[in-house]
This record gives sequence, C-alpha cells and structure tokens, in this order.
Amino acid sequence: MTALPRRRFLLGLGALAGAGALAACSNEAPAGAPPAEAPPAPPATTTAAAPTYTGEAALVALGAAVSALAGELLGEAASGAGQGRYGAVPGAVAAYLSGAAAQHVAHAEAWNRLLTVAGRPAVDGAPLTVEPALRGRLDAARAPVDLLGLAADLTGTVTATVTAITGQVTEASAVALAAGVGPVAAMHGASADFLLGRPPTAPDDPTAGALGPDALTV
Repeated sequence: MTALPRRRFLLGLGALAGAGALAACSNEAPAGAPPAEAPPAPPATTTAAAPTYTGEAALVALGAAVSALAGELLGEAASGAGQGRYGAVPGAVAAYLSGAAAQHVAHAEAWNRLLTVAGRPAVDGAPLTVEPALRGRLDAARAPVDLLGLAADLTGTVTATVTAITGQVTEASAVALAAGVGPVAAMHGASADFLLGRPPTAPDDPTAGALGPDALTV
C-alpha cells in the first residue's frame, strides 16, 4: 500500500472514530426529571374555645343560663302538652307553661344583651350542672301534675338565683334587670303552686337553693 492510500485509510479511521464518539454521546441517558414539589400543607384549623366568664360577667352569664333553662324546659312541656303526651292537660296549665316559657326566654335574651354590650360572648343554651337532672324530670313526666311540680321547683331555682345575683352585681343595668326578672320568676312559682293546690308561702331565705357561678359549665 502506497503512502497516499495509507494516509487516506488512517484519515478514514479517524473520521469513523469521531462519528462513533458522537454517537456514544447522543446515546447517553437523559437527565432525570426534576423532583416533584411536596404538596402544600393543609391549612391549620382551630376550634374556638368555649368562653369563660369571670367576675360580674359570670353572674350575668348565670342569669342568662338559668333563664334559658327555664324557657327551654317549660317550652318543651307546653309543646308536649299540646301533643297529648301528658294526658288531658287543663287549658289553664297549658297556658301557664307556654306563657312562663316565653317570659323566661325573653329574660335570657336580656341577660345575653348585657354580655354582648360589654364585649363578652352570649351564653349558648343552658350550660348548667343541674340541666341533666331537670331535663330528666321532664322526660319522666307523665301527667300535668308532674309538669307543674317541675315548673314550681325550676322557677323557684330561677327566683333564688336571680335574687342572689341582685345583691352581688354592681353594674346599674345588671341590677335593674335582676330586680325586674326576680319578681316575675317568683310569680311563676306562685302560679305553679296555686295550680297544684298548695297554700301560698313566703320563703324564710329568699336565696335558698340559688345557683352560683360554679354551676356554669362554661
């Protein structure tokens, strides 16, 4: 083989080697896909804690809760009486239950207005330690006399509690409300006693049986 053909042969091998190197580079595995971003964390949720009432606010909250409890139970008693759940309920008893319930509901709303005006949350329902037992009495009632007995005891508790509150609050609006609610609750108790045939009596201690702020479950 002459020198010229040999040189061309070597140049051809060099070209083939270069083409092979390019082909090798073009066959390299592609770079991996960028790592996926982590999914965003779900937004944190918080549950508002139940309000805690202190000082005079606790007394006002107590007034709202005990009035709401009387309104709820007497209202449910009136509704059940209208449905025949307790047998033949005299019209006077049914009217008493519904009328007293409406007034207690209005009292609870008035107590709650004092709280909200002062920047405190209103009381939701009747969060009281005595609520389960009193509701149990309503669930166990079978006759009008059972409803009146519950009403007499319940309104007696409201009267004693509000009377005690009257002597403890100092805010003028709270004093005025308590002074107005107490006599109305006492009238409800006297009416229940009258319908039960009991003689009218005056309590030796008008605050006997009163609930205190420790009866609140909020």
